[in-house]
Amino acid sequence: MRDLILRIYDRAIDVVIIGLVLVTIVVMGFAFFDVLVNVWRLIPDLRSSTVDAGDFRDLIVTVLDVFVLVELFDTFTGYVRTHHVRLTQLLDVTIVFALRELLVMLYAKSLAAPEKLIGLCIVVILLVLARSLTSRVSPRSGP
Repeated sequence: MRDLILRIYDRAIDVVIIGLVLVTIVVMGFAFFDVLVNVWRLIPDLRSSTVDAGDFRDLIVTVLDVFVLVELFDTFTGYVRTHHVRLTQLLDVTIVFALRELLVMLYAKSLAAPEKLIGLCIVVILLVLARSLTSRVSPRSGP
């Protein structure tokens, strides 16, 4: 009975993760389409050198969102292949997301809260250090 319940649990987890992978593919497709639409709207402004800062900022944020989605997709597909999530993958997603937030803050010139900017920089530095440590001290490179 225990084995049956564990097999059902494993199958349920597989179905959920594969469903998340499919949803992520669809979301990445829409996000990519959004990037293309934003670029298409900016093309006439590029010729006249009068690009609206708000539209360009939206394009940058959308592109950065796509990068976060790609990292999440990589994490989900890694789980589907290996049935575990590596710490390095989680750190990669978190680093990309933190860098996205940092770039959005810098690009929006929201320097009204420098403590947020400094805090986010510290978080990014700590995440990169943790990522470096995980690549040097991995379970595969044991004694």
